[in-house]
Amino acid sequence: MIRAGGAGGGAGGGAGSGVSRFRTIVTVIRAGLRSNFGLATVKHRLFKEKKDRWLVWLIAASFLGVAPLFYGIAVTIQKVYGVLKPMGQEWALLSLGFLAGQFLILIFGVYYIISAFYFSRDLELLIPLPLRPSEVMAGKFAVVVVNEWLTVAAVVLPVVVTLGVVSRAGPGYWVNAALVYAALPVIPLAVVSLVVVAMMRVVNVSRKKDALILVGSILLTVLVLGIQIVLGKTAGGGGPETSAEVVAKLFASPDSLLNRIGVFFPPSIWAAKAAAGGFTAKGLANLALLWGVSLGLFAGMVGLAEMLFYRGVIGLGETTEKKRRLTRDEMSRRVTSARRAKAAIFGREWKIMNRTPIFLLNGTLVAVIFPAFFVLMATVSSGGGGRGGGAGVPIALLKAMASANPLIVTLATALFMTVCGSLNGTSSSTFSREGAQFWISRVIPVAPREQAAAKFLHSYLVAALGVVTAGAVAAIFLREKAVHLAAAAGLALAAGVLLTVVGMAIDLARPLLDWTNPQKAIKQNLNVLLAMLADIGILTAAFFGVKALIKARMGTGATLAVLFAALAAVSAASYAALMRFADKRYPTLGSNL
Repeated sequence: MIRAGGAGGGAGGGAGSGVSRFRTIVTVIRAGLRSNFGLATVKHRLFKEKKDRWLVWLIAASFLGVAPLFYGIAVTIQKVYGVLKPMGQEWALLSLGFLAGQFLILIFGVYYIISAFYFSRDLELLIPLPLRPSEVMAGKFAVVVVNEWLTVAAVVLPVVVTLGVVSRAGPGYWVNAALVYAALPVIPLAVVSLVVVAMMRVVNVSRKKDALILVGSILLTVLVLGIQIVLGKTAGGGGPETSAEVVAKLFASPDSLLNRIGVFFPPSIWAAKAAAGGFTAKGLANLALLWGVSLGLFAGMVGLAEMLFYRGVIGLGETTEKKRRLTRDEMSRRVTSARRAKAAIFGREWKIMNRTPIFLLNGTLVAVIFPAFFVLMATVSSGGGGRGGGAGVPIALLKAMASANPLIVTLATALFMTVCGSLNGTSSSTFSREGAQFWISRVIPVAPREQAAAKFLHSYLVAALGVVTAGAVAAIFLREKAVHLAAAAGLALAAGVLLTVVGMAIDLARPLLDWTNPQKAIKQNLNVLLAMLADIGILTAAFFGVKALIKARMGTGATLAVLFAALAAVSAASYAALMRFADKRYPTLGSNL
């Protein structure tokens, strides 16, 4: 009945006028945004039930905590602008900001598109309605675009706003920059959508859907990174070049640095030139090109949706497994075998994370993707196979800085390891991921602190994975000394304990257990944002602490030792506090599920 209703309704819905279809899509988008952000629920709880008002002050305090970081970013951009302007290369920063934002969308959009298009439970309500597949998909695509505006805001907006202010840009810059920002997610998401829709049509005929979705998503991400690296290596003309020759090419003419940076993803060039050009012919032409390609790809995605979208959705939730009789010995072994409580909870947490593609791709694999993203951005201005292996000017600059100040490079490496390992949604969604099944955790005969300890171990291992991966990148590409890597890893692992505890405490205080779509537990969970802001605030406080130690003229070894001791002490105290909090909080959670 559902299939017949969806197909018939789709045909009927397409008979109306273009205006009617547009209104239908707007209605679907409005409903999707309300469901996605839950603004009506938040408004009701804040103003009607007068609950959760403490969240307003917590969010405000979190933003105040990260304000020094964004101020530092703005000052750095201003200084770099002052260096590049005399050479006519000042807008290269704009291209770099747009490029970073679009890469983030392109990489993480793979998982978000799959989740929003195929694993959202509202599909069960939308398919029977008189809607065409293209209308459903267009509505969902628009919701994803809105979410990506928020995702890349911290990366793109500081660059756009700072450059506009320091360059005293006119109205043309601000208008075009707003239009560019609106179109920024469309091209990468449309490309991902085209591939995902085609991939899911094949996956849906298989009995191993989850495994194929996971493998396909990873391969697609690797393919995206590989293509960009190949484009970067071939951009320099193919001949061997020295570092001096590469640098000379970068500053050969106005916007040459901008063009070299944007070669990895040409839409970033169009975006930068559109904003920088303002209302000039050059600016408007690049803006038209950006929007034209965006609308063209969107139209292609909608056309493909008409043919393949519902075919990939229907039956996706069905499972087929081979039944096998257990022998008496196998049954006895499974019933009588037992594991320690912490090991059993850890195993359950491992399965929840790894058997749900959206959780795995947005949590654990982030620890691997971030270092890969760094490698890609660090080689962004590489030549075509130079003597140094085509490593590129950014990496050469980082190596020079490393040799100049060992303390700074150790701290920077520790920060890189910490970001790669701990700034993801694993710890801050550890309780939310259980969803409606959390009642099991309340009734099993395992102490809350033991369950929290097992969950901590799982999240901390993900952080350790990020530390190891980032360390491998630093060792291979930056050729850092073993002593520097060991010191950085020690600091990152100590900080990882604190950041993991903070994320778990925030999620334990207000877990999101009534989600209807797995992506909401980690991708649209306010706890993940709050934990990330808290992590940035902690790292900012550590920065000022280190700055004070350096100003006190302590030696390199003494500075690192004091920092490690402080992190270890705070981490130990926070872990003990988390265990006590778990004992008090667990009995009150999930009672209404």
